[in-house]
Amino acid sequence: MTSDGTAGASRPCTSLTGRDAPWTALRNALLAAPAGGRALWLRGEVGIGRTALLDQAVSFAAERGMGVLRAAGSAAESGMALGVLRRLIRPLTDRYDVLTAAQRRCLEGALDTAADTHPAGPALAAATLALLSGIADEQPLLLAVDDLQWVDAPSAGVLAFVQRRLGAAPVVLVCAVRAEGSSALDSTGAEILDLAPLTDAESAAVLRRRRPDLTAKARARQVREAAGNPLALLGGPARPEHVHRTAHGPAPADPSPDDRLEHDFGLRLDALPPRSRFLLLLHALAGHEERSTRLALEAADAAGSPASEDTLVAAERSGLVRLHHARMTFLHPLVRTCLVRTASAADLRRAHAALAAVLPRDDERRAAHLAAAVAGTDDDVAAHLEEVARRTIRRGGHPEAATLLERAARLSARPGTRGARLTAAANAAAIGGQPAVAARLLADAEADGVPARSRPLWELTDAYVRLESDGDLSPAVTRLRALLAGPRPPSPTADDTVRDTVRFLLHLTAVFSDEPVLRDALRTQLSRSGPVARLCLDLWNRPAGPGPGGTRRLRRLVAVPAPEEELGEAWRLLWIAAALDSVGEHTRLWHRVVQRAPYLTQAHVRLATCGDDYLRGRWDRCLTDSRQGAHTAREQGCGFHEHLFRLTEAAVHAARGRRAEAEALLERTESWARTRGQSYVLRRIAGIRAVHALASGDDETAYALAASLTPPGTFPPQEPRFQQVFLDLVEAAVRTGRRAEALRHIAAGHEIRMGDIGPRHAFVLAAAEAMAAEGEDVHTLSEAAYAVPGAEAWPFELARLHLRHGAWLRLAHRPEEARAHLLTAHTHFTRLKAEPWARTAAAELRAGGTVVARARPTEVWRLSPQELRIARLVASGLSNGQIAEQLKVSPRTVGTHLYKIFPKVNVASRAALAHAVREAYDR
Repeated sequence: MTSDGTAGASRPCTSLTGRDAPWTALRNALLAAPAGGRALWLRGEVGIGRTALLDQAVSFAAERGMGVLRAAGSAAESGMALGVLRRLIRPLTDRYDVLTAAQRRCLEGALDTAADTHPAGPALAAATLALLSGIADEQPLLLAVDDLQWVDAPSAGVLAFVQRRLGAAPVVLVCAVRAEGSSALDSTGAEILDLAPLTDAESAAVLRRRRPDLTAKARARQVREAAGNPLALLGGPARPEHVHRTAHGPAPADPSPDDRLEHDFGLRLDALPPRSRFLLLLHALAGHEERSTRLALEAADAAGSPASEDTLVAAERSGLVRLHHARMTFLHPLVRTCLVRTASAADLRRAHAALAAVLPRDDERRAAHLAAAVAGTDDDVAAHLEEVARRTIRRGGHPEAATLLERAARLSARPGTRGARLTAAANAAAIGGQPAVAARLLADAEADGVPARSRPLWELTDAYVRLESDGDLSPAVTRLRALLAGPRPPSPTADDTVRDTVRFLLHLTAVFSDEPVLRDALRTQLSRSGPVARLCLDLWNRPAGPGPGGTRRLRRLVAVPAPEEELGEAWRLLWIAAALDSVGEHTRLWHRVVQRAPYLTQAHVRLATCGDDYLRGRWDRCLTDSRQGAHTAREQGCGFHEHLFRLTEAAVHAARGRRAEAEALLERTESWARTRGQSYVLRRIAGIRAVHALASGDDETAYALAASLTPPGTFPPQEPRFQQVFLDLVEAAVRTGRRAEALRHIAAGHEIRMGDIGPRHAFVLAAAEAMAAEGEDVHTLSEAAYAVPGAEAWPFELARLHLRHGAWLRLAHRPEEARAHLLTAHTHFTRLKAEPWARTAAAELRAGGTVVARARPTEVWRLSPQELRIARLVASGLSNGQIAEQLKVSPRTVGTHLYKIFPKVNVASRAALAHAVREAYDR
């Protein structure tokens, strides 16, 4: 039973950042509903997140089997008696069997909108409470009421009656109410949860998650301007057509809270004297810095509209701003947005021109104001914008630079100049993680005409946009081949943007496509590359010959770059660390980079960090971050990165032996990769499947897959991270009786001095030697592998070595030593939730006389016998009705049991419950 009488537009959601306390109170009330009801009010200003919390409560209750009844008040219907109550109880009309005849007639009269009179308040309230209580005895209920301040008086009276009497009924009432409209309402019996503005740190966290394309500077500005209001933080209020400038304009039938607030602000602004309104507009455009008030006053003088004391007094009396110590502060962050949205185009140009006139020439804001003040074209302003955009790119502000360059293009009088600047804007947007924006700008540039000098950049940017948005490598391969075969390929003296784009796209395409021509081109760059580029090229194109001390070389390189150079070298340093499996060693560097870098650099860092979490056994975090990364990439239109994140998620499922989950991801990604020439991705899929084959005991398949990537004794250039499949190949070879192949691979590792490349390389080589050993060498070489510095950092491989070592010791009749190593392996596998591996370790322990205890589900979950029966029937695929028929109870009783089972098992849905039960009983 779920009813939702609200019809408002969807709003941004902060995912409850900064709302731990109110959400905990709501969650606890919902979980405790079977024992007794409660009433809670979510109180705060518009946009503070009341509805987001209410939505979360509704979802939480529905997932746990509660009945949900929902309605919202509206200004347009606040005079319509019993309108909200009708929306709440209309879904319950088929349950009047729990009422007396008098109560039934009372509620039927209330629902009859054609009736001339309605039941008296106390009788109606008592009948409503009886209905809710009677139904809630079978299935706990949530009543969710939004915009309580606009609920009609008769409905509000009934809700207040119910609110005071919920102690004995399994009903939770949650109301969202505006702070300024709550004083006249009856809150008796309700717990008030006041929602404070988000802190700056919380606001920044929301923006990092929801707007990863913003640079640190842009994020900080948005945090200041929003003043902790989530709605203002994530995009502001209504669209221009929803702004109601006078009291005579028609209002929407059911305006959203942001529409209503902007309507109110618009009325107050219309009542201001022109000079006061213009001053507030200047203040809104001046920003949030300390001197914004002084800047607005200076701009007013420059515009010939000086602010007198009367101007300031009128502004303060409007209730839109507060004056304190010569500073103006908007009383609500959405006032600023309303001022800008409701200003005329002429007033906006005049205000921007005035602000530009009083700002220093080297202030970046001046360029934006100059541009906004121009109605037609202006080549001087366009050139200034382009200069500022170049500076912005150097500090990592590619999205802002794209906006500046696009504006510069629109201000340019000559089509060729427009095409060149639009191409540069598209390149900045692409690097900034805005492929859709970049594609639009490229199309606009083509329409205006791209000059010959900008054509290489247009071609490269177009190829990069196609690669990032869809993963298609063919345009990049074709255009890079043509560029490299041309008479004058980009040289170190070429345009910086073209040169940098070529280098990045060439490296990315060569690695992911395995095109020999492109790999050869990379190798030719070695002689004229700096130390960072040289090590990066070495590791990714000559895996067998990068030389010793790769990790030490990386440490030296990380310590060298100046802050202004660090951002430019970030992607190469990240690729080096990924090749060396040492991303986690340089977290401070990545943190600094992410704070300043555009989205795509952030995505590369996050992807590499997820991979590092996988290697270091932080698999739960790896899953969470990979899913979030894939979601963000999809929202940004970056399909290439979405699939790379899905691969990392699949790797965890495969290592845990969860074939269905892994294959669901791999099959989709495999189909995508085959049609787009993604050779590197296809090899990663083969490596992931090899690990799963080892986990499931399909050793022949594991060997075939691993050997297809690195044939025994060889390290192909297209497998730069050969160490990740090294141990898999050796273990599969040993299991399938191919010890000679395993030894040949280990000998090849020694020949290229694999152990000197980095700590993980050294451990993998030592573990492989122990894995392939025979006789007493198994023990000796295993102990040597455990002693490799940092061996404990790689728990999955370490556990596999302990398992092999312990199994050998058991067969050698050394039970105590065997038990110690097998228990260590079992502990590691259990923590990793690698069930097949843990079962193998447990079987070895049982063979040696040690039984590993496993708690029964009833002991862990504390389910009653009936609850356990229902949980297992759910896992078998039965519906509530089928379960009820089998257990001779009603379907509602089954629903009530499920409502109690979900929190005990710590799940939120039937599917998750079924999975948990199967995991518990099928292990």
